[in-house]
Amino acid sequence: MHLADSEVDAACNYIRRNFDFYSWWPKEAPGEARQQFELMSGSAVALNQWCKRWLDDHQCRQLEKCVRGS
Repeated sequence: MHLADSEVDAACNYIRRNFDFYSWWPKEAPGEARQQFELMSGSAVALNQWCKRWLDDHQCRQLEKCVRGS
């Protein structure tokens, strides 16, 4: 997945909702993932790196579906 600059706000909203609703999200080290997200949510380049590091394939597809409606 590769987020464009125009998709960053929608992607960040989706990710924040998942943090709020699911204490275990993402599956690996959610506390660390959340801290890193706050540092990396300012640009598409950084957010793409965060997604690659913290989200599995299924979570990436869900994010893409939410952001792009596909």
